Amino acid sequence: MATSITPITPQPLGSPGGPRLPYLPSETGLGPAGEQGLNLSRLFQSLKRFKWLILGATAVGLGGGMLATRYVSPSYQVGATIWIEAPTDDRDGGAPIQGERLLRSRAWVDLLRTYVVLDPVVRERRLYLTAQRGSDSSLFRSFDLESRFLPGEYEFSVDNAGRTWTLKHRKYLVTEQGGVGDSVGRKMGFKWAPRPARAAYGRTIRFTVSTPREASERLNNRLTTDLREETFLTIRYSDPSPDEAAGTLNALVTRYVDEAARQKKAKLTLLAAVLDSQVTEQAERLRMAEENLESFRVGTITLPREDQPQIAAGLQSTQPTVYNQYYQLRTQRDEIRRDRREIEEVLGKLTKGTTTVDAFHTIPAVRGAPDLQRVLTEFSTAESQLRTMLQRYTEEYKGVKDLREQINNLRDRTIPLYAQALARQLQNQDDEMSDRISASEREMRLIPSRAQNESRLRREMDQADNLFRSLSTSKQEARLAEASAIPDVRIVDSAEVPTEPSKNSTASLVLIGFVAGLGLGIGLALLLDRLDHRVRYPEQVSQGLGLSILGTIPQIRHHGASPEEAAQVIEAFRSVRLNLMHSYDQGSVVALAVSSPSPGDGKSLISSNLALSFAEAGYRTVLVDGDIRRGDLHRTFGVERRPGLLDHLSGEADPTAILRPTTHVNLMVVPCGTRRRQGPELLGSARMQDFINVLRGRFEVIIIDTPPLGAGIDPFVLGTATGNLALVLRAGETDRQLAEAKLQVLDRLPIRMLGAILNDVRVGEGAYKYYAYSYGYVAGDEDVAELPPIKR
Repeated sequence: MATSITPITPQPLGSPGGPRLPYLPSETGLGPAGEQGLNLSRLFQSLKRFKWLILGATAVGLGGGMLATRYVSPSYQVGATIWIEAPTDDRDGGAPIQGERLLRSRAWVDLLRTYVVLDPVVRERRLYLTAQRGSDSSLFRSFDLESRFLPGEYEFSVDNAGRTWTLKHRKYLVTEQGGVGDSVGRKMGFKWAPRPARAAYGRTIRFTVSTPREASERLNNRLTTDLREETFLTIRYSDPSPDEAAGTLNALVTRYVDEAARQKKAKLTLLAAVLDSQVTEQAERLRMAEENLESFRVGTITLPREDQPQIAAGLQSTQPTVYNQYYQLRTQRDEIRRDRREIEEVLGKLTKGTTTVDAFHTIPAVRGAPDLQRVLTEFSTAESQLRTMLQRYTEEYKGVKDLREQINNLRDRTIPLYAQALARQLQNQDDEMSDRISASEREMRLIPSRAQNESRLRREMDQADNLFRSLSTSKQEARLAEASAIPDVRIVDSAEVPTEPSKNSTASLVLIGFVAGLGLGIGLALLLDRLDHRVRYPEQVSQGLGLSILGTIPQIRHHGASPEEAAQVIEAFRSVRLNLMHSYDQGSVVALAVSSPSPGDGKSLISSNLALSFAEAGYRTVLVDGDIRRGDLHRTFGVERRPGLLDHLSGEADPTAILRPTTHVNLMVVPCGTRRRQGPELLGSARMQDFINVLRGRFEVIIIDTPPLGAGIDPFVLGTATGNLALVLRAGETDRQLAEAKLQVLDRLPIRMLGAILNDVRVGEGAYKYYAYSYGYVAGDEDVAELPPIKR
């Protein structure tokens, strides 16, 4: 990341601190003045730093995915197609007699998922039994359950000699033993006599037994259905074994078709039974009507015939019309009264619960009432649906409750309401007929009542005979439909054993493991990078700490360094020197203290080489060892430690006595001197400020190497004495939080922060790739003797 260096205007000694960027925690990812953005360079650098962690997490995830493939079986899907009879009211002449369709189209899917279909398939295919992978399937070929058994996980083992077996319940620790060939699991409710193969000797085989109802639920959950055009029902089923998948689905569709045929036959049988009772009742009525007519004729056989009266010649043309009209009206009124009376009787019995709604079907007037007939049909349909649902659900099921409430409402309210309305309508018709009959009676006062009675009895007999014939015909049709019942569903396509799995999750699990491991590794790398409190990136200094970067010092190798690497170090100090020179007014003395947040950041190295850089540039430079506790600059430059700075501040040496010359003519060194307990107080004395003023008069550059900021008060005192401070931060080592805390202390002191010098940086890599200098531009001396002379 490129850093722009802007000259900073010097501050007076009395003003607190120099200009700094606003402090923002580096974890926020915010730039100067709150600018937000994603630092891709830092992201890539973090991933590179934790590459072995990422590779390790990826390897673990990949291994976990490959391990998971051993416990996940492929899934084989099979399908079958059922054809559903379409509803029709047309009867072809050649079509067999059959009842109406059992269920509506959507209800066929519900029938497939009922326990009356699923439970037998579960028992037939032993789906309640789950054995461990790799076990011999023939071992469980004779396995079956008693009506009462103990479900759970079991372990079955045979000794090495193949003589005895042991069966143990893993949860309840129920154990049973016996000889090979005997029945196994009698105490657990099993009907099982296995013949273990020799490969099973000495092995322990685990298996799980669940209740058939639980197995039916699992079977139901693995079924998918698709009803197309209300005619074709496609059923699909998945299982880890292709043979089991095909066998189970074929058993299911076979049971489904058989159950549909049984349900329809039961419906037709019930209808035929109802018609049988109605035919018997109507036959009795016909017999009584015939006996009444016969008794009346026998009783009146010796009496004159009233049906042949002597009528005057002028009245003969009107006689038949009057009789016919009168008899017709009487017949209609009698039918109306009888129907109304029967309706009222049925209503009374229905209220008391002594009869059923089917009694309305025997009343002729009901057949002519379309509204009441529709309600009766709806009642019969609801009762049929209720019987079908009760085979699958209990009384507590909401659908059963709703349907039973609908039936009760129809029986107790709707049907009586329509029947009462029909009775009132018949009463009105009765009143109207009575008025018309009264008018006809005035015209036939001379007609004997015997003829009327005979005619009434004959009409009753004819009506009973017609109704008897109609019910007999319906009964015969029902019996024929029952005897030749054709199922409403049949199998179109059966399931075939698949050769390839429809779902193989092996590759997916490996990929998921790889992606999960990689994601976990990257997440951990980013998390560790965010939790890392050390200074690693330049934006943590410029944005997080709010310091300008004066320069970056590359890693210095003391042995085996190439000329290019040495040139990089020299150019780095030249860059720091240039930035420091432009931080002061032209002609003013460059005076600064150099410190760091903690020991080991390389402040003494930076101070020494920076002083040499200024001296190389021709500036009269003095390097003061202000680390009065552990100062070691005297050894670096090979001079005596005493007398030194503390000796002068205590009044024991003059300024000229503590200045030590070095190998460079422009560089002088002031050692720390004799170590004293009162050293920090001496550094803050007026004599120290006088010494700085003396140095300002003799040198152009004053550099004071101070103790670390975390070591005590010394660096703050020396920074106040010079008025300027440069902070050394070691890349990958300096504690950022410690630096933040110490900078907050500096903000309250009259010290101008010149900026930060980043030490031990791997320039050219990651976030510091733009801080390196181009190779091939090393400055060096030319051999003048080999060059041609300069022409003047």
